[in-house]
Amino acid sequence: MTHSITRRRILGGAIAAPFVFTAERAFAADQITIADVGGAPAAALRAAFYEPFERETGIKVVGVVHEADPTVQFRLIVDSRSYIWDACMVTAQHVINLSRPRNYIEPLNLQGVPGLIDGMLNDKWFGFSVFATVLAYRTDKFGENGPRNWADFWDLSKFPGRRALYRSVTGVMEAALMADGVPASQLYPIDLNRAFRKLDQIKQHINVWWTSGAQNTQLLQSGEVDMSDTWGARAYAAISAGAPVKMRWEQGLYSTDGWSILRGTPRADLTRRFIAFCMKPEQQAIYSTMVANGPSNQLAYNFMPPERAEVLPTSPANIRGLAVSNSEWWGANRSKVQERFQDWLLS
Repeated sequence: MTHSITRRRILGGAIAAPFVFTAERAFAADQITIADVGGAPAAALRAAFYEPFERETGIKVVGVVHEADPTVQFRLIVDSRSYIWDACMVTAQHVINLSRPRNYIEPLNLQGVPGLIDGMLNDKWFGFSVFATVLAYRTDKFGENGPRNWADFWDLSKFPGRRALYRSVTGVMEAALMADGVPASQLYPIDLNRAFRKLDQIKQHINVWWTSGAQNTQLLQSGEVDMSDTWGARAYAAISAGAPVKMRWEQGLYSTDGWSILRGTPRADLTRRFIAFCMKPEQQAIYSTMVANGPSNQLAYNFMPPERAEVLPTSPANIRGLAVSNSEWWGANRSKVQERFQDWLLS
């Protein structure tokens, strides 16, 4: 069962009794508590990792839901030493935020296993769920030979049609630069002036600035737009519903969700065993057959059908077209870029 723990519950003194009860349960020697994103991925996490780990080790895993940005909750738990969580599902960006100026993360002290993609394991984080920002289009508008890259997305004469873009900076800045001819290997540090000049060229031709994954899926599924940037899992949701949508992996960007351990938890060793279990390719294969995020262990593709690999970002055929989103750069610059972007949208 997945339980919701909100910032209000952590901070609210008026609800101290439930808070103490939850923390007390988490101190059982044979139980660890993992904070995850909830929603549809929660069922996949249980089936692929939580329940098999308990069957193999006897260590029970309790899943709780964290907020969209879990870093405040993460810090509060460590600062208060309440340890109602032992590990948390975080991105590389979150790890950077949790490491400065004070380190809130317990060392993993784990060795890698065969098949892991480079960059998926360090001493503070293990990434296991890879998601990508890619270009998608409707084949009923363009056939199989629709736009292949961001230069095509910007080409209004060759590919006329209704367009959508994410109303945020991550992915959009990079897409603008690649449309302007910048190689994926040279995106960072982002040349903001160049990116905004390129965005100026297409601003008046963006019919929808989408703000959520659900909205993006609906736009593609309904045919309200003919092409859009998208998260791979959201495009796949439209495809699964029968929409004539095709994803292009060329010039995509990928990021990864993973596990970090809360510094000082008395169950760190049990949690390390759990995280090591999540490296197993057969377990990752179960996860990625239930949600359209790619495994970080490429040996997982030996445990799933080829047609499933076609829609996952880390399959050998797809990852060749992807670059890594630079969490370090975005961590240092996101606020100022977002502020400039909002001003640009209103201008």
